[in-house]
Amino acid sequence: MTANMRATTATFVSLAALVTLSGCSLLDPGVARDDNGQVLESAVIGSTQLLVDDCFSFVDGSELSEAEVVPCGIDHSHIVIGRGELSKDAIAEAGGLQNAVSSACSETFTAYKETVVDGERPDQEFIISEHTTDDGIVVTAYACIATDSATPET
Repeated sequence: MTANMRATTATFVSLAALVTLSGCSLLDPGVARDDNGQVLESAVIGSTQLLVDDCFSFVDGSELSEAEVVPCGIDHSHIVIGRGELSKDAIAEAGGLQNAVSSACSETFTAYKETVVDGERPDQEFIISEHTTDDGIVVTAYACIATDSATPET
């Protein structure tokens, strides 16, 4: 197992354990955004509340449950490149949660890698949470994230 795979697996496992840690105080979506959904000012939110194209860094000491979302021109460590949901059946068919999420994020991550500056090698990571629909069905939500660095504002 390579170092990157171990790091990704560790992040995946750590984030999957956060399912029960996303309490009400983390669900406040009070992030100032422009008409295109881009973050206008820094805010700390629950990591499961991040949206596609959000640039962020995990908050130290939060055990990965909180993220400081920032405008992408400001220093940050990660970017959300995709989101989705998986049913229990889809997870079982893929041979487990890690396989299902990795497969679901694969195409998005490949496309993202083509957009980064030559010489940079982003790592793929995931944020995982479960919720129950109004119909009582348990769904696993995921966010595909990648390591990233700030793009200077023009």
